[in-house]
Amino acid sequence: MQVTLSPAVFEHLVEQMARLQNERDDLVDRLYPHICRERIDFERQLDQYIQQIANLINSAKKSDKDDKTLPFVIVDSEVEVLDLNRQKSLKFQIVGPCPGQKSSGCISCLSPMGKSLLLRKVDDEVTVNAPAGTFVYRIESIQLCG
Repeated sequence: MQVTLSPAVFEHLVEQMARLQNERDDLVDRLYPHICRERIDFERQLDQYIQQIANLINSAKKSDKDDKTLPFVIVDSEVEVLDLNRQKSLKFQIVGPCPGQKSSGCISCLSPMGKSLLLRKVDDEVTVNAPAGTFVYRIESIQLCG
């Protein structure tokens, strides 16, 4: 099935992929200055993420609509989930791994929640093992922030 993306979403994905490809090694070195299991895991996840974005860009069709819908969760997306235990709807903004000003509702892509949501699709059920316990969510919608 071919995915259709708005021009704004398509351009954002192209810019994000180019930025990640150009800054990949510096980002890895900043976050994990020493060789360790976490660094190797992060490099693998980052490469997989870049490849998924590249695949999407290469296969997507551009639409004329001003729609911000995404086919899967990326950094800079707003994800609405249903907490299946409490039957409560929640929204999160997935943000990059670098420290900075984060507002309420922002989830780092390196947090347990962020890692669990990244690259997942609408209707996927996601189990998150976090310090506060285990949570089960179903993804309801995914949109580009802003």
